[in-house]
Amino acid sequence: MSISLFPTHSPLSVPTKVVIIDDHAAIIGMMTQVVESLPNFKVVGSALDAGSAVALCRNQPVDVIILDLVLPGVSGLALLNDLIVIRPQARVLIFTGNLNPSAMRGALTAGVLGVVEKMATLDIFRAALQSVAIGQTYYGPLAGQLIKGLVSRNPEEKTGITELTKREKTVLCYVAQGMSSKEIAGKLGVSVHTVINHRSNLMKKTGLRRVAQLSLFAAQSGLIGEVAAQH
Repeated sequence: MSISLFPTHSPLSVPTKVVIIDDHAAIIGMMTQVVESLPNFKVVGSALDAGSAVALCRNQPVDVIILDLVLPGVSGLALLNDLIVIRPQARVLIFTGNLNPSAMRGALTAGVLGVVEKMATLDIFRAALQSVAIGQTYYGPLAGQLIKGLVSRNPEEKTGITELTKREKTVLCYVAQGMSSKEIAGKLGVSVHTVINHRSNLMKKTGLRRVAQLSLFAAQSGLIGEVAAQH
């Protein structure tokens, strides 16, 4: 099963601008058709290699970057870090046929919101794209298995969860959904300032900064089901 942390798709009022980076033109063509079959999604450019990808993202505003990890002459993760610097607000969906534990960890560390293997169904790809577009995380079946493997091999990554208060655990799960401080405040009936304080404490206690990292931490620690059962 794929892992999607509370994927509730809301309508997008303006077209989501998508860039596709893959070293196969045929795959880019197929993906373009799939992306543009969704309401309010528009492919604004594509690239077959790292150099073209960097130039494209420098010159073209983009909301979502779909990135393959296998590109000629460069590591996809290295390119990912460059693209994050160029377009820090862009959300990234990894769509690759070369997924392994090292790549999975690198993607999560970089703050990637979605990871889907190319053997996954088109329905999974569509769901991942829609989730990432609205700031939510989505991991395909193989990605989910790799995350479980990373957790089982690294139980020390669970440390710190006992230091969180009940309210901080709840806020953590809402952050993992991609919710803003204002949205969380409305959900909990508290002030935005209070939520900001909780988020600050979360970062201090876990040492994590990016939403994807916090999402993984919440999933690893078993908080997703725990909080969902309470609300």
